[in-house]
Amino acid sequence: MRVALFTDSFLPYICGATFAALNQVNALAKAGHQIRIYCPGASGSIPSGADSPELHESVSLQKVPLSLPWGGQPDLNVVFPALWPTMKDLRKFQPDIIHVHTEWGTGWAGIYAAWRLKIPAVGTFHTFWDDPRYVHHFPWPNWKIIQRAMGAYSAFFYRRCTATIAPSTSVQRHLRERNLDAVVVSNGMPTPALSSADEIKKLRAEFGINDSPTFLYLGRVSFEKSLPVCLTAFKAVLATFPEAQFVVIGDGPEMPAIKAEVLILAIENSVVFTGAVPHEELIRRNLPRLGDIFVTASETENQPVSILEGMSFGLPAIGPRSRGIPELIEPEKNGLLFDPGDVSELTRHMLRAATDRPLLEQMSRGAFQTSSLHSIAYTGERLHQLYKNCIADPTTATANLDNPTPDVASASARSS
Repeated sequence: MRVALFTDSFLPYICGATFAALNQVNALAKAGHQIRIYCPGASGSIPSGADSPELHESVSLQKVPLSLPWGGQPDLNVVFPALWPTMKDLRKFQPDIIHVHTEWGTGWAGIYAAWRLKIPAVGTFHTFWDDPRYVHHFPWPNWKIIQRAMGAYSAFFYRRCTATIAPSTSVQRHLRERNLDAVVVSNGMPTPALSSADEIKKLRAEFGINDSPTFLYLGRVSFEKSLPVCLTAFKAVLATFPEAQFVVIGDGPEMPAIKAEVLILAIENSVVFTGAVPHEELIRRNLPRLGDIFVTASETENQPVSILEGMSFGLPAIGPRSRGIPELIEPEKNGLLFDPGDVSELTRHMLRAATDRPLLEQMSRGAFQTSSLHSIAYTGERLHQLYKNCIADPTTATANLDNPTPDVASASARSS
């Protein structure tokens, strides 16, 4: 099958939508499908699959023209759809289906192309743009009416799609409230190769990580991620574990503010910033294993790839009861949940994870199991089936896609 994928968020821009799309195209390409990605980017900034360790060698890439940098977001470009050159390239590629991962300029180019070529368009909903923490990024007032307008805009876009994918049942419910049906397909997660205990010991020494409890945040450093909540709780943890450390892997527009917050809290000697790390290096070197416990306070996630990545390395996760996070974190099985913004409860959970070694080991085993349930191979199979359904009969496109994840046995078989 020939699949054209359209997204405004792709390498070198780092976010969950980028890696969801990246993992999925690699899985589809590995299964023998021909994939061509349409995304923004300055000339020469994005390699093709043959030149990049991030992409399957068979994946081709076309940069859409007329894109400008978006202020405050490194490597993110705003696209003004240039339809003629895109259509010219698409007619050469001759896709069977189009998959859009964002609802902005590049996404609209994909919707238009599907209409002109008379082929189905599948859309994946990644972001709750009506959340005030995301509206914060736009150059207009963060008013209720604006938030409602953003939600209506997203729904309007995805109604243009033959079928809409929700990465979690939380997103599915959100879309149904807007009279938009969606089928649940996990973002998916590859199974990484695990380094030996000795290699991890050397890795931690390289970054100055000691043997005390170490908490880790992995992802974009941005306003909506609520990192100050994690840091405030960590300061309280230091009263019991003065040698504990907090590792931040990633970068983003809020990094100066976060570093200032660390100084205000007087915890600079206990926080390690790695900066942005190429995704291939992150996985190959097992960098999430710099930490013992993954911590997030973000209340805007639908199915965070970062949590799945942490779990794929055996890291239990502590996160808020918000959006799609409770669908990934099962208390005392693979992590712990706290009320959104509740620093005291988060502190208690961090201390519990640090002191109860049997519980931590139990949750680590559960994290591996949860990751296997979201096998990228299984996600690729579901996408292929959805594509075939859309092509055969758009009115029944979501048939035979009732179960969002395989059972534990089949997932474990796929990941072995």
